[in-house]
Order: sequence, then structure tokens, then C-alpha cells
Amino acid sequence: MIDWSGSTGFARSFYDMNGSYSPGTILANPAWTAAPYSGLVTQVTGYKLVNSLTDLQNVSLDLAGNYALGKDIDASATILSSATPSSGVDFVPIGSAATPFSGQFDGMGHVIDHFSQNEYYSPSGTRSLGLFGEIGTTGVVRNVGMTNSALNAVFDVSFNSPISVTYGILAGRNRGLITYAYTTGVRSSPHYGNTPLGGLVGTNDGLVERSWSSASVGDAGDAGGLVGVNFGRIVQSFTTADVGGDVRLSPGGLVGFNSGTVSQSYAAGSVIGLFAAGGLAYSNSGVIEQSFASGPVQGPSYQGPDYGTYGGIVAFDNGGTIATNVYWDKETTTRTVGTGNLAQLPVSNGLTTAQMSNPSSFDASWDFSPTGAWVMPAGATHPILRWQLDR
Repeated sequence: MIDWSGSTGFARSFYDMNGSYSPGTILANPAWTAAPYSGLVTQVTGYKLVNSLTDLQNVSLDLAGNYALGKDIDASATILSSATPSSGVDFVPIGSAATPFSGQFDGMGHVIDHFSQNEYYSPSGTRSLGLFGEIGTTGVVRNVGMTNSALNAVFDVSFNSPISVTYGILAGRNRGLITYAYTTGVRSSPHYGNTPLGGLVGTNDGLVERSWSSASVGDAGDAGGLVGVNFGRIVQSFTTADVGGDVRLSPGGLVGFNSGTVSQSYAAGSVIGLFAAGGLAYSNSGVIEQSFASGPVQGPSYQGPDYGTYGGIVAFDNGGTIATNVYWDKETTTRTVGTGNLAQLPVSNGLTTAQMSNPSSFDASWDFSPTGAWVMPAGATHPILRWQLDR
């Protein structure tokens, strides 16, 4: 018996996913509520332990199960050899549009290292590619890192192809919750545009919170350092990723196309687009609030300063809302306007680097108090999220 009925905390138990488990009596507190940003679904949870690459693939056998990494996973066996393209473990994404992942996956602070993916799939239908193909509306992925990832699409798709693809490292598509997750490495695609491509998630219809990526993103597609296309919510998240590619790329520092909400987030990596680029998003038809961009936003070096459509925050405002508490560093982004196609943000929201390092430059909605969302470390050139200090 596990009796947790008098507690407001939580309990976890673990068992070998390759063995058997019969739960006994579990008494939980009916008044229990999960702590903010914890991603917990139940007060008392039994997890199947994932201790190998084979275990990780076998998560697909029970997409409604609860899983936890028992240790760091070496996924280097998935790496493809350029000399022998058929080499490497062909890791099939966990979950799909038809059968999404609906359980819980807790990394317990562990990492999945050197993950790659053999992306030779049927040339029709919908494909969501990444560690998780699709996370469903009840699915939760938390406390996990994917380091030194190398996901490069190996086939090309034209505008008229019947295939629909969305690319991420952690997940192709998220309809559930991702919290405290991060990725490093590379995510690329050779497709002819219109393909969501993100360093963490390709397409987000759910909630991504307190997550980040430094993975380089590029080649072609609707590309964002964190999320390719956002229809959901991105909260207290950031990216230091570099986003860039060819004529078929629509690059944004944090998000490619935003039709959802971006709040208390920032982008600090470089963004390079042949004809257009945005420091935080390429295009916005949703809501951006209490966020900033500080990475270079540039076109090819041979272009003149007035060539193309570039903005410190977004390249194109498409009827969305960019709140007046959104800022950009006009020196490091090299951009004097916040939006490339419309003057939606006041020019005064473009701050100097000295101003960006001073909390008084931000309006009253930015909370730098000891319990606030933001903090300005000594010697920093821009704010960071307070939770970063604890990770």
C-alpha cells in the first residue's frame, strides 16, 4: 500500500519496463494539486524505467504508459553513416497523428545523447518526425534533455507532394505539455518550404513551458529556434539557436510562424534569411507579449541595408498583436524597427545594449523582484528567466 492521502506532496515509484507490475492499494489526497510548471498529472505515479535505446523505442508499445529515464541514454547507434546510408538503428518516432503518445515521460534530469533518425518514410500522408512523432492532448514530456542531436532529413518534397511533414528534435508535433525540456545539436530539412521546422518542436498546438534549445536550425521550411509553427502557447522559454538557410527558409529566432501565444520568452541566437527574417518570429498572426530578441537579424552580406524585410521582433505582422512590453536590442539585432512590414511597435522599444542590461528600461509588467519571472545577473547584457538560475 502507498498511503499519501495526508500529504500535499507527491510520490513516485519505479519498476523495470521489461518485467511485470501489479499495483497495490494507492491512497492519494483528493485535494492535491500539481505545483506550477511541474507537469505532474497524478500525485502518486508508477513509472516504467527506460534504461536503453531499445527500451526507448519500446515506449511505442504502450503509448498511454508512464515512463522515466533511469539513466542517460547513449543513442549514437542511431547515427547514419554517409558511406553506408542504410546503417544505424532506424528509430521510429514515438506516437503519430493516428496514435499519439498520451502518457507521461519524465527524463528525471537525464539526457538522450547523439540521437539521430533515419527519415526514409512513405512518400504520402502525414509524418511528424523527432523522438516523439506526436504528443497527444493528454501527453506530458518533462525534465529531459537531448544533447548533440543530429537530425537531417534525407529526402526532398516539392510543393505539390501529397506528404505533409513537421520536424522537431524532441517532437514533430505537440498537442500536450512539454516542460523543462531542452535540445542541442542540429535540426535541418531540405524541403521546399511550408514545412514546420523547430529546434525543440516542429508544430506546437499545446503548451511548451520553461524549455529551451541551442540546436542549429535551417536549410528550408518555416523555421524557429524553438518551434517551427506555433498554434498553442510558449511560456517562459528561450533559444540561443542559430537559424538560417536558403531561399526556401522562413526564419524566426524563437518561432517561424506564430498563430498562438508567446509570453515571457526570448531569442538570443542569430537569424539569417535571404529575403526576410525576424528576431523572435518570422510571421505573427497571434500574440507576443513580455518577450525580447537580442540576436543578429541579417540577410546575405552582399545585400544592402535596405534590402528585404527584416525586423528586430518579426519580419511580417499579419494581423497579430505585439504588446508594448516587447523589446529588442537595436544594436545586437542590427535592426532599428521591431516589425519589418509595419511600424507596429514604437521605435523606443528598440533598446541599446546598455538599456537592455538595466531592469528599469522595461515596463512595470516585467517583474524583477525576488519572486518574479525575470532576473538580471551581474554583468549580463540582457535579462534571463529566473528559473534558469535553478537548473
